[in-house]
Amino acid sequence: MFKKVLVLLLGILLIIFGILRLKRDKAVEEPGYLKFMSGNSLVKENKTKEALEEYKLAMDTNEDINIKKNFEIIKNKVDEEKQNQQQDNQQNQDQDQKNNENQQQNQQQDQQDKNNSQDNNKQNDQKNNEQNNKDKKDDQQNNQKQDENQNKKDDNNNNQQQNQQENQNDSQNNEPNKGSTPKELTPEEKAMKQKEEELRSIMQRLEGNEKQAFKNNERVLNTSENKNSENRW
Repeated sequence: MFKKVLVLLLGILLIIFGILRLKRDKAVEEPGYLKFMSGNSLVKENKTKEALEEYKLAMDTNEDINIKKNFEIIKNKVDEEKQNQQQDNQQNQDQDQKNNENQQQNQQQDQQDKNNSQDNNKQNDQKNNEQNNKDKKDDQQNNQKQDENQNKKDDNNNNQQQNQQENQNDSQNNEPNKGSTPKELTPEEKAMKQKEEELRSIMQRLEGNEKQAFKNNERVLNTSENKNSENRW
C-alpha cells in the first residue's frame, strides 16, 4: 500500500515538473522574454534608453515580475542621469552668466577708469595752460613796468643833462671875457651863434635818444635770453 502511494506521488511530481519545464521553455521562446533578454544586453552596453524601450515591449507580452523590476531600476537610473545632466547644465549656465557679468563689470570699470584718467588729464592740461597764461601775462606786465620805469629814468637823465648843458651855455655866454673888453656881436654873428646852439641842442637830443635806444635793445635782448633759458628748462 505504501509503495503504491509513493509511486503515485512520484508520478504526480514528474507530471508537475514536466509541465513547469514545458512552460519555461515556452516562455523562453515568447517575444516578451526575448525582449527582456535584449534589454538586459543593452543595459550591459550602457544603452539605458534603448533598454527601456525593450523592457516596455517585453511587458506588453510578458507579465514576469523581473521584467518590471529591471524596467523600474533602469528608469530610475535614467531619470537620475537626466536630473544630474540638467543640474550640470544649469550650473554651467549660471557659471557662464556669472563670468559674463564679471566681464561686463570689468569692462565698465576699465571704461570708467579710462574716462576718469582722460578727465584728470584734461583738467591738468587746463590748469597748466591757465598757469602758463597767467605767468606769461605777469611777465609781460613786469616787463612793461620795467620799460616804463627805465624810460622815465632815461627821460629824467636826458632832461637833467639838457638842463645842465643849457645852464653851462648860458653861463659861458653871460661870463665876461677876462683881460679884454666884451665885444658886441653883430646881428649876423648872433644869428650864427643861435644856430650853433640849436644845432648843439639837437645833437645832444639825438645822442640821448641813441643811448636810450641802445639801452632798450639791451633790455629786450636780456628778456629774450631769460625766456629762452626758461623754455629750455
